[in-house]
Amino acid sequence: MKRRLWISAGVILLCCGVVFAVGALEQVFKPKPELPALLPEGALLSIEARDFGSLLRDWNTSEEKRTWLISSNHAAFSNSRLFGRLSRAEDEFSAAAGLPVDSGLLEKIAGKESCLGLYDIGNLEFVYLTRLDEPAIESTPLWQTRSKFEQRTEAGSAFYVHKDAQSSRTAAFAAKDGWLILGTREDLLAGVLDRLAGTESHNLSTEGWYAEAVKQAAGDQGDLRMVLNLDKIVRTPYFRSYWVQNNITEMKQYASAVCDLYRNGKSYREERVLLRRAAQTTAKQGDIKALEAMAPENAGFFAAEAAPDPDSLLKRLRDNLLEVKPVQPAVRDADAPSTVSAENAGSATQLDVRIDQAPVSIRQKDAFESLRTLLRTQKPDASLEVFTARAPRDGVFVSLQAAMVLAATRDWDEPTVREALAAALPPELSAGKLGVQWERRSSAGGGYLALDGALPLYAAVNGKQLLLANDSLLLESLLERRQNASPLNGIDGVTYAAVFRHSQEENNFRLLMAQLDLVGHSGGSSDQASAANGKPPAFFSGNMASLGRVFSKVQSERIEERDQGSRVMQTVTYQWSQ
Repeated sequence: MKRRLWISAGVILLCCGVVFAVGALEQVFKPKPELPALLPEGALLSIEARDFGSLLRDWNTSEEKRTWLISSNHAAFSNSRLFGRLSRAEDEFSAAAGLPVDSGLLEKIAGKESCLGLYDIGNLEFVYLTRLDEPAIESTPLWQTRSKFEQRTEAGSAFYVHKDAQSSRTAAFAAKDGWLILGTREDLLAGVLDRLAGTESHNLSTEGWYAEAVKQAAGDQGDLRMVLNLDKIVRTPYFRSYWVQNNITEMKQYASAVCDLYRNGKSYREERVLLRRAAQTTAKQGDIKALEAMAPENAGFFAAEAAPDPDSLLKRLRDNLLEVKPVQPAVRDADAPSTVSAENAGSATQLDVRIDQAPVSIRQKDAFESLRTLLRTQKPDASLEVFTARAPRDGVFVSLQAAMVLAATRDWDEPTVREALAAALPPELSAGKLGVQWERRSSAGGGYLALDGALPLYAAVNGKQLLLANDSLLLESLLERRQNASPLNGIDGVTYAAVFRHSQEENNFRLLMAQLDLVGHSGGSSDQASAANGKPPAFFSGNMASLGRVFSKVQSERIEERDQGSRVMQTVTYQWSQ
């Protein structure tokens, strides 16, 4: 009898063990919910992190953060309108939450898998959820002060809400199944609780724009992923006001975008996918690998582009090589009263002059017409821009050198090139034919032409390639690298490639911009002390130079773009020295 009881007890324990084991295995192999599927629909963008707490700790303990907080760039940002609006919003959220909403609180609520959905840029309406264990949730300041909030219930779970009467800001939070949820709208937080409870409902991941954007993203999700509804974001006034790149017209062609960041030791890599509203009829084609191989290793910046627009090429030729004087736009005092010129007001002696006919105007000749016609006729299928900076031997002046290489599908005609370039020179550089004559020179990489006038201009026609530079050494370097380059297969889908060598050019940039700021703004100052005294730092030699010092460990940045018509794929790689 006892033996039977022991057998029965053993069988029961074994069954219980099996049940618990099956349950444990089910939890292990049960797919984790995709975080965007827990967010209500309607978000303008989402930011998802595999381990948000780790990312935040790395930033808070980094040398870059310490350097930035004492930089002129941070000082200038602290006085900006954007910073003022963000600070005011922080104060309002602090009043709604009843505790300081600052970096200290952020560290407490930064868990592992995390996701934030932003629903309104102007009002900063968002919902955020993060994976935290129960002791960590209970130790957060929000949970410890929950008695000061109004308690509500959604999908069988309690959540807590408080609204500040003065600012109308709302703070809401909840905890469920190891998730901490925060929101600035009660309906957003309730929507997350519904989806955690298994309620079938539309969510962010089922929206058409989001699903298509994620589908087009290549590879696994990065350490940090951002998905943007550009169709809605670009139309907001805040995008027009605060978008740093200031290329709003260009961004209007895109409907959505996905950006993934991968961190791997000394290399950070961004993978971007931008989806067009309407696919381009023809994809760009052109061999940029052969041109990219011509860029000198000491070039501070170079960019190679497939199928460049001829009019855009002409503009870059004018800016980089052919025009020696920048255009100075007329500056009008905003407070000065507007005046109407009386130049064409007429007089009593002109009563017989007809006013129903337009006056005869003499059309001035376009000096760039020949060069424009040449570029449109040749239709270059690839171009290369190269910029270098030479450190001064005397410690005073930094010299800048620029070059361009244009590759076409047929040979360039040297006499036509010479005439078009000579015609494009500003009239003040020549009197008669002086200053527009070409002399031939030779180098290890081959022969080239040099202009004998005041404008430094050098050209070489090598079959289907036209090389132009404002420095003979730079042109000779391009010719030599062209001659020694091994054959490359340029058909790899890359339509744009650029490299910026930050660590190499940082000191040159700082010295050059300090010189320009001293000449152009004698009253300006570029150091932190001037900002502390109420004077804003000079933009380039102070603000931007200090930002360069913050990221002084970044050796280089490289971008490769593949324009496939319906989508544009970009890979950006940041190489760190440590």
